Amino acid sequence: MRKALMLTTVVIGALTTGVWRAPAPISFAAAERVRLRAHFDSVERELRARDVSGLTPAQRAARARVLNILHTYQVRGVFPRNTDFPDRDVPVFIDWRGTRCGFAYLVEQTGHEDLVRRIAATRNYARVPELKDDPEVGRWLAQNGITLAEATRIQPTYGCGSPRGDCAVAGAVPPASDGYKVATGVAVGANVATFTLNVLNTGISRQAGGIASVGAGTIGIIAGASNLGTSGPRGTLGLLNTGIGAASLALGAVRLIGNGHAGTPSPVSVAPWFGTRSTGLAARVAF
Repeated sequence: MRKALMLTTVVIGALTTGVWRAPAPISFAAAERVRLRAHFDSVERELRARDVSGLTPAQRAARARVLNILHTYQVRGVFPRNTDFPDRDVPVFIDWRGTRCGFAYLVEQTGHEDLVRRIAATRNYARVPELKDDPEVGRWLAQNGITLAEATRIQPTYGCGSPRGDCAVAGAVPPASDGYKVATGVAVGANVATFTLNVLNTGISRQAGGIASVGAGTIGIIAGASNLGTSGPRGTLGLLNTGIGAASLALGAVRLIGNGHAGTPSPVSVAPWFGTRSTGLAARVAF
């Protein structure tokens, strides 16, 4: 028994801390920053590679300036969060903190702050193609050598990372996905099944039962360790996976080590008694 506990402790420790360390879950804010920086970097490269020979010298100069501003915006990495649509990503000209979207930032930095504020006040969630009937927007595009399609390409959507509308909190961790919930259900089910089969001695050999428990327990620990310490449903599911997996792994280790001493009664037993005093019925379950 002592050897089994020592082996279990070493295996669990190796999986959760030393040999295998799951990466900490990235916050929604950090993931958004990575996504949006990649988007604007891609757009900048794409627009710089376009053939602008058909533009006037003034338009080419203005276009180059706009793309330099876009580069600054991308490097700066301060992007809006659309808290008014918590269940989906939607464009936003100016968010609740006053942060400008990519297109709005370009327009404002080229001297048209009034235009940006007017659009934010009247059509804050409009996509660029919806602004094609705005004369001021049309003039800005023409002056800066930017087409409507290119302006549309510049404008991304923005999310907030929470279906409950509380995503204004910086660094909010996304809720548990449906896939992770299903994975948790499968892992927990496998662990409970192997644990039950081993405890009840349903005819399965000690070696087979031990191997099944160790395998299911390891899967549970791996599935749960990456979310330990995370708040909300992800943390709860991570704790559930890890706890049940550890118990199943410990049981499997006990049975595998005990398999080497098949002729020796196991010192570990579970002895629930069923029935009543009058019947004297009892069931002793050993593993």
